[in-house]
Amino acid sequence: MTSEYSPEEDASARAQRLAEFFVGTPLLRLRIERENEEFELARSASVSPSSSSEAALSPDPPVELPVDVLRADVVGIVRFGRHAPTLGEEVPEERELAAIEALGIRTSVRARSSGRLRAILCEDGAAVDYGRALFEIERG
Repeated sequence: MTSEYSPEEDASARAQRLAEFFVGTPLLRLRIERENEEFELARSASVSPSSSSEAALSPDPPVELPVDVLRADVVGIVRFGRHAPTLGEEVPEERELAAIEALGIRTSVRARSSGRLRAILCEDGAAVDYGRALFEIERG
């Protein structure tokens, strides 16, 4: 912040600029006296300057919903059913999203909970290894 100010600038504008500067400092108290002007700013010692300035300037963080990651239980080829899953669709609990075929045996990949399909991490017909992430479902 510069110490220069224009005489035309009113006291409230100067006070606003001074307050914005003060929020970003570690100071607990600031007093300025000039000619016919006097400014004094103070903050509680229990509030840290960084947290108060961040709280004043940033909006509430977005709420993160819990995410279930569905992984391959076996090694094989992923096959989507007649109703292939689509990104963003609402998925009911226990819906079969795909199946993994290995040696003629079909193992279902089912949603463990209802929610919105956030990510499809595999392609129909792709080979997958054990533990590979296949789908992400956002609960809530």
